[in-house]
Amino acid sequence: MVKIPGIALALMMFTARALYASLADDLKTDIASDKPLVRRRAVYSIIHSTLPPVAAINLLGRAVLDEDLLVKRLAVSGIGKFSRFFDDIYTDSATTTAVSTSAASGDLHPRLQGELTENTTALKKINPAATIALDILRAAASDSASVVRADAVRVLGTFPVRIVREDILAMLNDSSFIVIKEALQAAANLKMIEASDRIDKLLKHKSEIVRFSAVEFAGNMKLEEFFKQIKKIAEKDKSPEVRKKSLAAMIKIRPDDKADILKDFLNEKDIFTALDAAFLLAKDSDYSGKGVVFSAFESEDPAIRLAAAKILLYYDDEESRGLFKKLLNDSDSDVRSFAEKNKRRTE
Repeated sequence: MVKIPGIALALMMFTARALYASLADDLKTDIASDKPLVRRRAVYSIIHSTLPPVAAINLLGRAVLDEDLLVKRLAVSGIGKFSRFFDDIYTDSATTTAVSTSAASGDLHPRLQGELTENTTALKKINPAATIALDILRAAASDSASVVRADAVRVLGTFPVRIVREDILAMLNDSSFIVIKEALQAAANLKMIEASDRIDKLLKHKSEIVRFSAVEFAGNMKLEEFFKQIKKIAEKDKSPEVRKKSLAAMIKIRPDDKADILKDFLNEKDIFTALDAAFLLAKDSDYSGKGVVFSAFESEDPAIRLAAAKILLYYDDEESRGLFKKLLNDSDSDVRSFAEKNKRRTE
């Protein structure tokens, strides 16, 4: 193993610090440019740079305050690139020295400058990268633009749950369906069972996306208390996507009853719901929905015939293969195209 002399090592470290400082200064200048395109490029460069996390996050924090929506969104999402540093709120003395230097030089994000310079002893107890990022994201979570709030919630979901629990729960009450969707996804990823207190209300939300996300959350968290409510949604919701997701959620909540649940839906008046049930059964080599699928080919609606064709691929019997080949002559171009692309799977 080659040993590097102390003087050479010190010179290398000095050079590296000088290069980082120069890069940071250049990016700081670009972030303050009066041209949005320059600022956007600067944010992109920060995200993919080799700057220390504290320096990079601080620069992104400046960009989050930008008036340009794209700059804001790039900066907020870019903070998520450093999520590997968010696992713990505590840090070591080496990182403390780095953030102390940033505080003294005025390079810290403005919202933290006073707080961290006034109480330097606190620096020994926190992870500066995580703390600065958390402060920036919490500010972004109150931005007037719903897409920025949604981006902030998505990145907050990469923090340990003990740190962001209240933040995520608060965002479930947001006025935007986009934000609520991201908050539910974050809550599910963090296994936040306490978010179930909001699910009853969200299952009745006027937004299809929110209902879809609430159903998905209940399924992923296996919330038995919402099974009956989700069953009604699967039967009556006006959105086919929500009904389909409800079927999947019911199965996750009661996996041992999967076949019975799906067979009950084979008789649904809504043919797409019945076909969704037949599809999930077919994936388990259960042909119980075969009658529903075959009768669907008598429909004049090509969307119904196409949905049935996708299920037919899972039936490994001569009758089903023969019927699939007939679809090559279907009156609808989409059905014919699907049959042509998948005919080898039935040969």
